[in-house]
Amino acid sequence: MFQELAPHDPNDKCGHHYAICLDLKNQRFEVLDSMHSESNRDLTTHAEYFINNLKETWNRHYENSKVQSRHFPIEYVATTKQGNRHECGFHTLEYLAKWEGRRVHVVIAAMVVELRKITH
Repeated sequence: MFQELAPHDPNDKCGHHYAICLDLKNQRFEVLDSMHSESNRDLTTHAEYFINNLKETWNRHYENSKVQSRHFPIEYVATTKQGNRHECGFHTLEYLAKWEGRRVHVVIAAMVVELRKITH
């Protein structure tokens, strides 16, 4: 997910990346964020808006599926928090590459350095 940090400022395109995973086995949505936790209202509002739209779309297009997501709760997974305000994209890439639905891999500075080499 990409969350604009100043959505009403057309000149400020600064934003924040985080991941939302759909865990069908455990029937829940999981939010992984390297900067915020469940207590952050901006995060929960943004994530819940997207997830509610996804649930509505799923219901509309897969109404006959034996799996229905409308009752799936949202779990905000505890993650290691980044040490600055500009590496959230690297943390999110690591979450997406290594998330197994059981434990969160710790993202360390050396991993971010390696990802920077790949993306630049």
